[in-house]
Formats: sequence, structure tokens, C-alpha cells
Amino acid sequence: MTVRRPARQPLSTFPLSPRGEGRGEGAAPLVTDVLVVGGGLAGAMAALAARSRSARVVLARRAPGATALSSGAIGAAPDTWCAPAEPLASRLDTLTAARRLAASRPEHPYAALGPGLDALEEALAFAAAELADLLAPPSGRPLFLSTPYGAVVTAALAQRTMVAADLAAVRGTLAVVGFRGHLGFDARLVAGALAPWEARGGPRTTAVELDLFMRGDLALARPHELARALEAPGAAEEAGRLLGRALPAGAAAAVFPPVLGRAPAARVMERIAGAAGLPVAETLSDVPSVPGLRLQAALEARLLAAGVELVSGEVAVERGGRPGDEVRAGGREVRARSWVLASGRFVGGGIVRRGALVEPLLGLPVQATEAGAPDGELASRPAASLTVRARRAAQPLLAAGVRIDRQLRPLDASGAPLHPRLFAAGAVIGGHEVAADGTGLGVGVLTGYLAGSAAAGAPG
Repeated sequence: MTVRRPARQPLSTFPLSPRGEGRGEGAAPLVTDVLVVGGGLAGAMAALAARSRSARVVLARRAPGATALSSGAIGAAPDTWCAPAEPLASRLDTLTAARRLAASRPEHPYAALGPGLDALEEALAFAAAELADLLAPPSGRPLFLSTPYGAVVTAALAQRTMVAADLAAVRGTLAVVGFRGHLGFDARLVAGALAPWEARGGPRTTAVELDLFMRGDLALARPHELARALEAPGAAEEAGRLLGRALPAGAAAAVFPPVLGRAPAARVMERIAGAAGLPVAETLSDVPSVPGLRLQAALEARLLAAGVELVSGEVAVERGGRPGDEVRAGGREVRARSWVLASGRFVGGGIVRRGALVEPLLGLPVQATEAGAPDGELASRPAASLTVRARRAAQPLLAAGVRIDRQLRPLDASGAPLHPRLFAAGAVIGGHEVAADGTGLGVGVLTGYLAGSAAAGAPG
């Protein structure tokens, strides 16, 4: 397929560039085609999709979204129907798993999209192309990646710093690398947790410890401090030399903690791999997440390069306001023909509790689900009654959000679209647990891509 995108610029590091930000009080009103509310992955995908269709786009956000807290990879649809011992090579591909999930969970956004779900692979390819310096292109099959604790997560896309440790691709021994004396990552624990995956087609694993961060100021360093230390001249090369001397016979790849630099431009992974003489990767991340911050920074840089106008600050809409009306965003007046609501859920502030669960910007009704069945009345119950002690059970509170139709238009209390040029994307859409069901960022990519495309083409 052909993915259209404007010219790019190199990705930045964590500090966000002020270029392209709204100028604040007293500036002239912004008149644009599409207004996107939300600064996470879904909002960025919506803005970039609209720009790829030559629309003028303003993206307004209060702060970076929950994307910055993510593992750094993009899950879309794990094969939850496979037997525990089923070989990795025989597990469902992403689109097939997504279709099966949609058929079994009518409240999930994938089900709500209907035929729109068929665009999942196209949307993932678009995301990878837009963030080509950071994300590896889609491989056509799921990736099986380790967390910092040795659990295995299925991903549809991953950062270039992660793919060499895909359990389905390593042929030989995977060396799990830790730093001697540093308490933030237990290489033996991870290697032991990954060992059972060898019987499913994964690699043999062994732990390796490097005497790398033995100085007092780094022995208790946090992830971003380790990432910065590895960027220093000669540091990654030294790590590679130490790794090369410690590798066991038959080692085919090595996986580090998720600290391989703060930005792709530092080339930490490539420098370590060059000195060690074998492919190197990092695990997925817990919070605080260097890969998550890397992903958020890449989104910011790409939005600016694509010509999206960024406005920081609170967003306010007059009661009853609809697309075409003026919106107050970060001290600016913005008027847009179409709106995309990508404000997230609880972290992003897209869903809040004010006696009941509500969507605060437009007052959209919120759905919560229980036992897989939609029930709008659950949102008015006490929050404590919307959680279940068994963690693997459905958690209505964690799946709360607005309802959409197949065109991603939010629905009012009667089930009708609120406005033909109002769209929703990402975690603000209910029916899925962002952090638990393996579809969170994949939902953001797909719904953002479709919502931005629809907003750009919506008739005025």
C-alpha cells in the first residue's frame, strides 16, 4: 500500500520543542479544518492522518498523554484463544485476532467499527511510516517481547531497539543482560521466566551481568539516568565490549533493560551491537518508561514536521458547542470545521468522576460494561462498585468511555451521533481496558487514523 506523509525531520529527545506552539492570549484566532483534542498516540495519529489528506490541523493538549507512560511498543490484538503451550509460529496474526475479538466482545471498539476494522494493518503501516526513525516496519506477524519481569507480551509494532529480542525470531541463545549491583533489573529473574518459552519456539535464555554502572552515582540511577549515561561518548561502546567478553557460546542476540538511550539519534543500540558483534535489543518498559517518553517525543517531532499547529493548555467549549463553533484552547480561540476528541481516559482527563462518570469537555454520556454486556447505567454507580477483586475479571470502571458508531462519531443518550463532524479516538472510547487487554495503543492507532481521515473529508 502507499502511505502518504509530508517530509520529515529527525526525532527530538525528551524536551518538547516550542516551535509550532500556540502563542497565547491576544493572538489572532486560529481557523482550521480539523481540531484534535488530546496529545497522546490517538490524537497524534488523527492529526497526522488529517494532514496526509492536506487538511489544516490544530492539536490542542493540556500535557503529554498516557502514551509517555507506555511500554514503548504497540499492542493491537493478542491471540488470547491459543493454548498455553501452543507454538509461537502457529498463533493468530494481528488482524485475524482482532476480528475474533470483535466477534466475541460486542462492546469493544473493534466491534463498533464494523468493516472499519479491516483498516488495522493499513493504520499500523501508516504509524510505522510516520515514525520511521523510531518504529520498525510491520513484520506481517506478531512480535513476542519480554517485559522487565520476564512476562511475554504480544505486539503489532515495536521500537527498533526492541525487535532483535522477538522470541519468535531469535535463533540461538538470548543473553539477558543486567548490571551487576544495580537493583532496577534482575537478569536472572527475567531469564528464568523466559525459559519455558523455549518449548514454544522461543530461544534458550541465559543471564549475563556487566560491571558497567558500579560508580556510586549510578549504582541507584533511575532508568532515564542510565539511558543518558549510555549516550555519553564511549559508554555504549564500553558496554558492547563488556558484553562481548561475557557472552555464552551460541549467543544470537542480547536483551538489555529498557534504557538504550533517550533518542534514536544517540544510536545506543547500534553502538553496543557493533562493539559486541551481535544484535542487541531492550525489553518493554514499566513506568517510568524511557521507551514511552521516546515514543511521545517522536510524536511531538513528527507533528511539528508535518505542519500541525500545537496549542498547549486547557480546552474549553461553550455549553452545547459543536464543530464549527469557537473553542478556547490554551488562551487561543480556535474554529474548526471538524473535531476529533482524543482526550484519553483517566490519565488524560478524558473521563472524570463528578458524582457519575462523565466526559467533561462536551458532556458526552459514558458507558461502562459488565460481564461483556453494554450498560450505560453502570457509569452512575459508585466507582468502587465498578471494580472486581479478581484482577483477571472484567473491570467496568477501567473500560468506561464514550460510545461510537461505525464512523467513530460519539453517540448521545439515545444512541444517535451527536454531530456529523465530531469524531472520537483512543482511550476516551469505552469498551476496552487500555492496560489489560493488549489492544490499547492499537485501538489508538486505528481509531486515530480513521477519525483523522474522516474529519479531513467530512463535508462542511
